[in-house]
Amino acid sequence: MERKEFMSLVGISIGAVILQNCLSGCSSKSDPSPSGGTTGGTTTNPTSAGFTGNASSSKGTIDFTIDISSTDYSTLKSNGTAVVVGDVIVARTKAGNFIALAKACTHEGTTINFLADQDRFKCPSHGSEFSTSGAVLSAPASSPLKQYTATFDSATSKVSVK
Repeated sequence: MERKEFMSLVGISIGAVILQNCLSGCSSKSDPSPSGGTTGGTTTNPTSAGFTGNASSSKGTIDFTIDISSTDYSTLKSNGTAVVVGDVIVARTKAGNFIALAKACTHEGTTINFLADQDRFKCPSHGSEFSTSGAVLSAPASSPLKQYTATFDSATSKVSVK
């Protein structure tokens, strides 16, 4: 084998390894979050028990209520947790406040993760980070996440999102 042919094969092999690592590292699968974060939150069916209203932006205005005493949403009884309801991620901060943001990263649409210990959101695909108000904290996303108003009624154990 000549040197030129050998170098060509080595270059192709290295390129294949780099491509494989990029494809697996840039997938839209949720990676476990570092530092004890919640990975995307529990995904729930927005027609399940404990849900009323609309959680799909394609069907109009987001306006729904979830009952955290219901099995599907009981995760939110604890601080530092999150659930994905339709197009929204509802999180309960370390301090116990409820927040609701659009679940899709504004960079490429991957479902974001809630990092409970940092009270922020992170995209598992490319690392964009967002504050609890949806503001971009780190790129590549350049647009904020849509923020919804989340209110909790402790008497009924219900979170309303509008």
